[in-house]
Amino acid sequence: MRSRRWYLLDLLLEWGADPKSVSVGDLFDSYNSKLFERFRELGVDLTGGHELAYALGYRTSNKPLFGYVKHHRDDPRIQKELDIALARHAKEENEKGVQLCLWAGANPHAAVPDLQYPALTDDEDDTRNDGEEPFLGWTAIQEACQAGHAKIVERLGPDPTKDNFDDLFRFAGSAAVVELLLARARPNNVGEILQRQLWWFPLDSHSYWRGLDIIQSIFKSGVRWETDLPEQIANVRKALLKLSNSSFVDVMKLLATESYCSDAILEELGRTPSMRARMKAVGFIPTSSENSKAFDQPRPTRSREVLARFNIVLPKPPPSPLRRWVVIGNWRRDGREIRLTRPELFERVWSEPVEKLAKEWGLSGRGLGKACAKMQIRCLLEGSGRRPSTVTRSVVPVCRV
Repeated sequence: MRSRRWYLLDLLLEWGADPKSVSVGDLFDSYNSKLFERFRELGVDLTGGHELAYALGYRTSNKPLFGYVKHHRDDPRIQKELDIALARHAKEENEKGVQLCLWAGANPHAAVPDLQYPALTDDEDDTRNDGEEPFLGWTAIQEACQAGHAKIVERLGPDPTKDNFDDLFRFAGSAAVVELLLARARPNNVGEILQRQLWWFPLDSHSYWRGLDIIQSIFKSGVRWETDLPEQIANVRKALLKLSNSSFVDVMKLLATESYCSDAILEELGRTPSMRARMKAVGFIPTSSENSKAFDQPRPTRSREVLARFNIVLPKPPPSPLRRWVVIGNWRRDGREIRLTRPELFERVWSEPVEKLAKEWGLSGRGLGKACAKMQIRCLLEGSGRRPSTVTRSVVPVCRV
């Protein structure tokens, strides 16, 4: 068989050699469809140990084998091996293998075991002890969705009447796949999809940006997370808490964007002490300037509207006290101090052109205007058409020029 001496093979079979002693892999390597049929008629099981699926799933050059399978896919065992090979090619993003399997008649909607981990699937003839249906594996469409290959997903043809689209959204590996699925059906359980996608965030930086783009694509299509069970919201909360600090802030801001989520959902997400503590730790809830750890919080949220959606109300900051002195311009060794009461400063900027006064003090007109603004004095800038405001009380400013 291996040396391709077919006349000796015929002679040995006539003399009574056992055809089952031949390796099925060596038989497939012969690329001889007539030989496939001959050994099958002699009682050799071509599907034992998923040998046929391995040959179809790892070698796309064996065109005679694909042709043989196409003509014998009325056998359920051969059909299953073909479906397993299709799922394998979809997982590995092998477009050529996907095309060959579809040409041979593979079913992309059939749940089949994984060739790499066949032990993870249950025997389809058994049921679990808890009465649940046995896990038979993933379909080729699910494998392609998880790989994020939109072109292969489109070629496989996901169908809302045959596929569970919520599962496809949960395992979608790219925003392009999500957009393709959204053109066919909308998801029903946004909370489960969000939870599943969040579990992929900490794997690596690529997974983080991929997951963020997927969530954005779902919400931008018009899907809204408005109602859900408390248990599901708690699961999403757990997924959020395990994210890195940067990822946590980005996702929280995304959820609070526009009307992606209802206020009730956001309040439920942020109500627990663990969430409040995490939001403060990463700076999502701004801290007071007296906090010595404020420099460790690079991602603060300044929007009171965003925080209000999480039922977080910040106290209004106290009014800033009136400045009693101001430093104008760059400090110089030969600089001099100008001490003026606030009414005196008001009188100077009102009675003299600002540009002339600024030149006299070695400043620009805009620089002097900023200094006056800090002292709560509105000076008349050239071309502004505004008059200085009335001074109500005196404060001694110190102007260094």
